[in-house]
Amino acid sequence: MVLGSRFRIARFRIARFRIARFRIAGKPFKTAERRQLSAIFFVFVLYLAGIAGYRALGHNPPAPQPRQMAVQTASIAPALNPLPFFREFTDIFRKNETITDGLMRHGLTRQQVLDLVESVRPIWPRTRVVAEAEFQGNYYPNGDFHEFRYRVDADRYITIYRDGERFVPLMKNFQRETRVEAVEGIIEESLFLSVSEAGEQPQLAVNLAEIFSGDVDFYTDIQKGDRFRLLVEKKYLGGKLDGYGSISAAELMLGKRRLSAFRFQNQYYDANGKSLRKSLLKSPLKFAARVSSRFSMGRFHPILKIVRPHEGVDYAAPAGTPVAAVASGRVVSAGWNGGFGNSVRISHEKGLETIYSHLSTMEVRSGERVAQGDLIGEVGTTGLSTGPHLDFRLLERGRYRDPAKKIVPDAPPVAAKRMPQFIESRDDLRDRLDRLAEGPKDLARAETSKSIGGSTWK
Repeated sequence: MVLGSRFRIARFRIARFRIARFRIAGKPFKTAERRQLSAIFFVFVLYLAGIAGYRALGHNPPAPQPRQMAVQTASIAPALNPLPFFREFTDIFRKNETITDGLMRHGLTRQQVLDLVESVRPIWPRTRVVAEAEFQGNYYPNGDFHEFRYRVDADRYITIYRDGERFVPLMKNFQRETRVEAVEGIIEESLFLSVSEAGEQPQLAVNLAEIFSGDVDFYTDIQKGDRFRLLVEKKYLGGKLDGYGSISAAELMLGKRRLSAFRFQNQYYDANGKSLRKSLLKSPLKFAARVSSRFSMGRFHPILKIVRPHEGVDYAAPAGTPVAAVASGRVVSAGWNGGFGNSVRISHEKGLETIYSHLSTMEVRSGERVAQGDLIGEVGTTGLSTGPHLDFRLLERGRYRDPAKKIVPDAPPVAAKRMPQFIESRDDLRDRLDRLAEGPKDLARAETSKSIGGSTWK
């Protein structure tokens, strides 16, 4: 086949040479030569037609093979499937929502959420969520759930992730850094605002108020220019403040009155080891705008327009402000009480009783036991009331007493055998507070002032 092709090509070249020779010489073609040239041309056309027919029948020459190296490379490095794209979401649970409500809002089916809840019950039986609490999660574009995270409390969070066809729940602790830092400030309007202006979270003001709640009414005893400072554990998560631990030491300067608190064996004592925990708190509200009406035996009633005794203290506060039990005891009654509106009455030890009236909501029921500081309701304006406030009353063996003047017994002081240990701890905390606190150290150096337990600021 190859030899025949080469022969025909050679004959074609010879014929072309002869034609050119005749043209150069300028001689005309003879008849025999014309016939010879026509024959050569006819053979060439037949040759081209044969090749075209051969290929049309599917006898194409094989394509060149790739190099062996390329084949080996493909076998050891196959193309990878694209990674699935996770759709992530971050949200908060709304009021009265469940886990089902929150996750279905982000595309999960009811059955997916039910499977998730069932898988987590062994380590989180209640599976209740808190309004405004944040949750996170992600899932595949096809709707398959991948992971869910929710903060259970201040120190723990729960994560649930998919492993094949099952959900794996884990309870984990936040890896937080704890630092002991000093905080101090001057009170302009309220302790709450002053702590916030110092760059701290509102919870720190609440914690500080609870320590001194037996000695200080933070509505009537706080004045502009009063000062505070404290030593507190701050918890950081990812470099950001994420809550507080215990307050180790705290000091207040209220006018010329000084108060100090030192934490010792999970209790707070003044500098002399006297307990700061009281049988009765001085106020059922941690913070309020003002005292709108004091204890009086002859007050003009703003609605009834008559003069009659007001055997309690009225605290003007926004509707919804939490109301706490000032002492542990048993709920005698909780319900409507005529002009007092929604009212809660609690019986305590040693013949004492407290009454909380004009509430918008009541969180306790008759016969229930409550602990000091427990939430019992919220400030409202029910009954005979001109605006939202709390009417707080105190009885001793059936007789009304002025809550602002009632002297209540203290908890036991530091035991005598523990005093050397307490004094060592107190002095150490005082020195640390002086070293860490910023600003002048003569914050409360006035010699005319007296402190419950003595001077603690140098």
